[in-house]
Amino acid sequence: MEFVYGMSLEELKMRTSKECYKGIKLLTPESSAVKKLSSSDIKVLSFLMRAAKEFDTVCYKLDNSKNIEFLEFLEKKEKQGDPAATLAKKMFLSQKSIFSPDALGNQTSLVKNLKKPEGLGFFPDDLSSKEFVNIIHQMVDDGEIEIVRQILNQRSVVVRDGKKLKAIDYVEYFPEFKEIAQNLKKAAKCCEDKMFANFLNKQAQALEVADPRLDAEADRAWAKLDEQTTFEFTICRECYGEKMSQAVLADKALMKKLKDLNISVYTKDALGARLGLVNKKGTRLLKKLQGLIKVASKFMPLKSEYSSPAEKSNSEGQIAIDADIIALTGDEGAYRASVVLAQNLPNDDKLSVQTGGGRRNVYHRQIRANFNKKLFKNLICEEQFKYFNPHASHLATICHENTHSLGPVSGSKLGAFSSILEEFKADMGMYAFLDEFKEAGYFSDSDCKQIIVTELASSFCKGKPSLTEAHRTRAVMICYRMLCERAITLNSENKLCFDFEKVKKTAKVMLEEVIRLQIDGDIKKAREYVEKWFVWSDQINMIAEIIKKFSKKLNGYLIMPFANELLNY
Repeated sequence: MEFVYGMSLEELKMRTSKECYKGIKLLTPESSAVKKLSSSDIKVLSFLMRAAKEFDTVCYKLDNSKNIEFLEFLEKKEKQGDPAATLAKKMFLSQKSIFSPDALGNQTSLVKNLKKPEGLGFFPDDLSSKEFVNIIHQMVDDGEIEIVRQILNQRSVVVRDGKKLKAIDYVEYFPEFKEIAQNLKKAAKCCEDKMFANFLNKQAQALEVADPRLDAEADRAWAKLDEQTTFEFTICRECYGEKMSQAVLADKALMKKLKDLNISVYTKDALGARLGLVNKKGTRLLKKLQGLIKVASKFMPLKSEYSSPAEKSNSEGQIAIDADIIALTGDEGAYRASVVLAQNLPNDDKLSVQTGGGRRNVYHRQIRANFNKKLFKNLICEEQFKYFNPHASHLATICHENTHSLGPVSGSKLGAFSSILEEFKADMGMYAFLDEFKEAGYFSDSDCKQIIVTELASSFCKGKPSLTEAHRTRAVMICYRMLCERAITLNSENKLCFDFEKVKKTAKVMLEEVIRLQIDGDIKKAREYVEKWFVWSDQINMIAEIIKKFSKKLNGYLIMPFANELLNY
């Protein structure tokens, strides 16, 4: 197929310029962490890198049915000397998709006149959410209960079957899984760390047999890996984008039928991989701060109204790892306006958590090292700029990730607003308990002020995002609410000033509000709440204009020198 570029050569040049397209360098062969590795360690990592690389292809398929064909088109055109192909390919490989938002909130496409399907690559391109809901209604009425259950789970690709639909489990759908499993087994065989090798073997088995219980066993083994482990390898399973499950959740009549049949509705899992080395020094700090989650758990609002599997598991003493990142691949490495900074996994919808398994937080050292100090000097008032500290952003992220383990099980029951409100909740837990964290001896007064100034200043966007961008949507909601409550004000120079007490007080109110929404599970109320606070006000727009003066960045890419060396090992 011949594709027509969605951008001119001039636009492609602009979007891949040094100003607009920023690279983040991951672990290098020259780093001290790499130089300490034995030849056996390098061998283990080479197999893990080969496994991780396969997730790029998996991601292309799950994101859009045209992705691989378009990449082949670009490679052909590049060989023919087409400069546009080279630039479009550079963007495609970093965003892992034909489609991507940029930092201004624009939804860009590398292909002209190509519509992004509602179901991404998880569902047929020509299937609308309305038709999908109607078909599920009919299949339920026809008694095709188990097929519907498979269609609505996290781990299947849905295809047409005559006038109806059927589901193909990821294990059966992706030939790449066999190659990934084989590389994990090879890594396990030469790995001296028995606990890590056990996890790899369980993960390999879960990729070979279509059984969620095997996923749960692998998740449990992964969640127990501590700072004694040299390696960090994760198959990341999260999704923010597909709209089909959201449409089912919004149909009250269909949801009643499904509830009566004990059928749960899940968003599909996008897939990616993370490969890294456990950073001992960074992990010691996380261990020192391990008690933060116990403090937060004690003060979470409305506790008597919900039961959280996460709080019943080992989550209050959950393991946290700081990692030097070698590679992020597949959906995990997709740079779309931003890239993942840290994660708390497995999510609520995973069987391991639902049956009492633990969670594990992993923090990405190389990703968090990027701050534009000149920008923040022009954003924050002179009196409070002394509290700007990139390290405080890491402390804030720790509190954010911890809060994901607390509160009611949210899953996807709030439809399109589930991810937005879950991320919103995590940020509120980050600000709401700062006094309690200080009283417990974890943070100083200066730490708390640094967290508020650094993280809230970082929350302002340079352009209004779409509701499909959960993290950036919640950032706009928080900034607008804090401005409305005058927890944030602008001085005569239009610089940000923070009222520390009002920030904490407002965060407590907001945390209770969002937990109320998650308990009630009312999509209409969730929509109204998001619409009320997701406002691109004049003040926010004024701040965005300041940000744009000091940051031209629209998107970015990952530079993975050690990963590339491992692929050639």
